[in-house]
Amino acid sequence: MVKGTSYMQNSIFFLLKQFFLFFLFIEVFRTIFVIYYWDKLQVVASPITETLWAYVHAISLDVATASILLVIPWLLTSINILFKLSFIKIVLFIYTLGVFALSTFIYIAELGIYNEWEEKPTFKIFNYLKHPDEAIASNPLVLTVILTIILVSVLVLFYRLTKKLYATYDVKAKGDYRLVLFTLFLLPIIIFLGARGGWAEIPISQSTVYFSKHKVYNDLAISTVYNFIHSITENQAIINGKNPYEIEIDDKHREKILTQLMATPKGCERESLFTISRPNIILVIWESLSGDFIKNDKYKKVIPNIMKMSKEGILFTQIYASATLSHEGLPSIFSGWPALGGTYITNLPSKFYKLPFLTQKLKENNYTTSFIFGGQLRYGNLTSYMYGNGFDIIEEHSDIELDSSKEGVLGFHDGYMFEYLQEKSSKLKEPFFSAIFTVSSHSPYDQPMEDTIEWGDGDKGYLNSVYYTDKSIDEFIKSAKKESWYKNTLFIFVADHSHHTPLAWSRADKRWHHIPMLFYGDVIKKEYRGKSVDKIVAQGDIPATLLSQLGISHSKFIWSRDVFCKEYKENAYIMNKNGFGLITKEGSLTYDLKENRVIYKDGNISGLQTKGNVYMQKLLQTYLDY
Repeated sequence: MVKGTSYMQNSIFFLLKQFFLFFLFIEVFRTIFVIYYWDKLQVVASPITETLWAYVHAISLDVATASILLVIPWLLTSINILFKLSFIKIVLFIYTLGVFALSTFIYIAELGIYNEWEEKPTFKIFNYLKHPDEAIASNPLVLTVILTIILVSVLVLFYRLTKKLYATYDVKAKGDYRLVLFTLFLLPIIIFLGARGGWAEIPISQSTVYFSKHKVYNDLAISTVYNFIHSITENQAIINGKNPYEIEIDDKHREKILTQLMATPKGCERESLFTISRPNIILVIWESLSGDFIKNDKYKKVIPNIMKMSKEGILFTQIYASATLSHEGLPSIFSGWPALGGTYITNLPSKFYKLPFLTQKLKENNYTTSFIFGGQLRYGNLTSYMYGNGFDIIEEHSDIELDSSKEGVLGFHDGYMFEYLQEKSSKLKEPFFSAIFTVSSHSPYDQPMEDTIEWGDGDKGYLNSVYYTDKSIDEFIKSAKKESWYKNTLFIFVADHSHHTPLAWSRADKRWHHIPMLFYGDVIKKEYRGKSVDKIVAQGDIPATLLSQLGISHSKFIWSRDVFCKEYKENAYIMNKNGFGLITKEGSLTYDLKENRVIYKDGNISGLQTKGNVYMQKLLQTYLDY
């Protein structure tokens, strides 16, 4: 036996076996879930095939979970390499059993709650564990017995496997410097890559494993332990369920404020914009488009085609994005959900599945639906959220067969994707709802054309990327006019969020959150073409406004309002990292809750802090209750 072999067997091989023990644990409970809820998996024609696909898609997130759990064993074995401490083995053994014990309770909780909740356990389960007698009483006795048997059986099995594993680990084993260097420097890199899902620019998330149109199969593929850990890290500020926005205020005053900021009155009188009741809809979500481009004459030259189209469409001149990131903007557009500081609802399937979805309302009214994106949606767990929308077709970069010469760093360039959108839309049954999310105006701004905009200094790349997308839209519209469906189609262009420009607004400034939105198409009545809507509008008002025009109920979109309702109250909420912003006709402010001060204001801000506080209290409480 060569020098170092013993060390390798007792350290590196030990960690490798520890990794596979964690991985096996995850797969055992996935299999138990399959058996326990086999009846729920009958929603497809071939449940066995779909189940096997769930196992395949789950591998990457399971590897990430096992890698995260391996960090402590690696730290402890590394300490042992340097100091040869005999008690390290005991600490490792206790840690491993602790992981199995805690994880088993989480898995058992999932088996117990999934039948009623149809969601994976999150940090909220701590609130229910405060009253275990109620949890037990709400579960049938026979199921409680079955779950107890499963719990004990799995713990006994993995206790024995853990004992066998640790019987092979010798804390006194010696090794040479090469193995020491590998364990201390190379192994953590391998563990890190496993935990983040490899070298890809966007780290792994739950959305990586989404593959099915049926929620139960996506839930099956998600690692329960990963989901649970993630729910805690995403909600540290509110893990105790306390609402920091709660203030003392008279109930009548509170309701009056919420009526002003939230409600669309029932049966309100509204303008009717369209010539037909059920137009096709093409929604273009434009990555990072600032409102400066429609307000400033110099900036208008960056989007000449949108400005030309605005003379034939309806331009919304004072619409404000909910927040600053795509995975905050898309729920605002599709669900009317305002962004929350400190957490993202897309990261928690247990919560975003409680939201209403514009797509589902359209499908209920015989729309065929599709969503395409030239990049990868995994950032911010957007894949999961988009599947939650219930699109008939979802395609992102890996699903789209275009020549590699047509792609940049983040995905296929917008010009080629608009060609693809036209091709896909032409194959859809009318009426259809086609949504596309652009990518070219996201850094690193590697659009496939020479720079046209020669000013902007550090923002020159961004300005040219916006110019490129505008040019691509012009080519798309010209080509779409040749299609039979064009005359029956409404085109909506709106940004997911705004972006820094050379005007350099502060993020607390309402002007940073300003975005454009344009309705365009032959379906718009002639008397409305070329008009501007100068009302203050929130990005989250899009679902209610569109559904109202289609004669479809939007009652479940409680945070979204119909802009064309005659009683519409002009205001817009914007998220601030540590608080909120409120924009009204009379004045605007942005308030930092942590610093307890106003960090931006203009006009008359009397009463706005109270109104914003009441709105945020209601919003956060709704989130906590989901």
